[in-house]
Amino acid sequence: MRLTKLELQGFKSFADHTFLRFDHGATAIVGPNGCGKSNVSDAIRWVLGEQRARMLRGGSMTEVIFQGSSARRPVNVAEVSLHFDNADGTLPVAFREVVITRRLSRSGESEYFLNRAPCRLRDIQDLVRGTGLGADSGVVIESRMIDALLSDRPDDRRELFEEAAGVGLYRDRRRSTERRLEETSVDLSRLDDLVNEVATQVRSLARQRRRAERHAELTARRFDVELTLAAQETAAWKDELARLDVRLAELQLLHPQAEAALAEAERERELAQQRRATADAQRNELGRIVAGERQGVLQLQGELAVAEERQRHATSRRSRAEEERREGEALGERMAREREEALAERRAGEGALAEAEEALAARAALEEETRRAVAAARQRAEQADRQARELREQARRLEIDREAAQREEQEVATRRAARDRELAARA
Repeated sequence: MRLTKLELQGFKSFADHTFLRFDHGATAIVGPNGCGKSNVSDAIRWVLGEQRARMLRGGSMTEVIFQGSSARRPVNVAEVSLHFDNADGTLPVAFREVVITRRLSRSGESEYFLNRAPCRLRDIQDLVRGTGLGADSGVVIESRMIDALLSDRPDDRRELFEEAAGVGLYRDRRRSTERRLEETSVDLSRLDDLVNEVATQVRSLARQRRRAERHAELTARRFDVELTLAAQETAAWKDELARLDVRLAELQLLHPQAEAALAEAERERELAQQRRATADAQRNELGRIVAGERQGVLQLQGELAVAEERQRHATSRRSRAEEERREGEALGERMAREREEALAERRAGEGALAEAEEALAARAALEEETRRAVAAARQRAEQADRQARELREQARRLEIDREAAQREEQEVATRRAARDRELAARA
């Protein structure tokens, strides 16, 4: 295996696409300080997978991209490719020429290619491991690595010799295997925890299954008991419904009679109201007559008082003037006649007043009797109304009970059918 060519583009000072060919023998790169000689070794180290920016003499990995100059703009991608002649088959790939490429953009995205095909950094490290190539191998020797070779500490020298002898490949594999073993141990511990947790859940689920079976058994027994109770309740409801039907038929037979009694009571009430109205009219007429008679009596009493006053004046005049007696006899006789007439009129008025009072008492007795008849008729009508309302309410309650019983019977029939279907499904 031999390095044949190095391609650089956008890497540090190599802004343009640059090719470096390596022929047989030794190849030296000569130039003044600052011309970019060290950038070639940095490019080889970088394309082989170096991840430490400090080893590439930078602060961050993006500093390996060409930053620009006074005459050139900065670029956004750095790419380096190493070409190897694999005619002897040192590299375990079926290619005579192997090209390892690394590409980095300013966004920080890094890509690796093997013969222009995308691959992982791990693939490249496994490919070149054991051949002396690698970012940490002795293929690129710096002054600090010479100091490590000449160091008094055997660990530093041992690391370089092991890398040159190809022991690093097996060391990395051992570390990788140990890391995987640790991860496997962690996974096994986690699996043990999961197994324990699942076993706990299995025991819990077994208890729940037994409880569920017991619940199903108790539910079936409860359903059987409920079905038996429902059948008994249905039978009781049927008996009650038959009794209610008989009672409803009796009430329906009594309903026309109650309606007739109610109509008769209504007619009696109307007649009583008419008689009461007639009695009220008669009483008003009698009151008017009594008032007229009382007015006549008062008028007669006034006239009688006037006559008595006149008699007193006549007596006084007779006592004062006896001599005028003779002249006043005619007047006295006339006054006596008038007095007799007044007394006769008074007696006639008193008789008329007595007759009016008797008629008024008779009218009052008739009115009282009429009131009692109206009250009795009203009481009978109200009793008939109450009985009719009670009958209607009882009929309505019976109808509601009958509808409820029918609904219950339908529900029981539905549940029985569902139970039969469930039993048939279980069978």
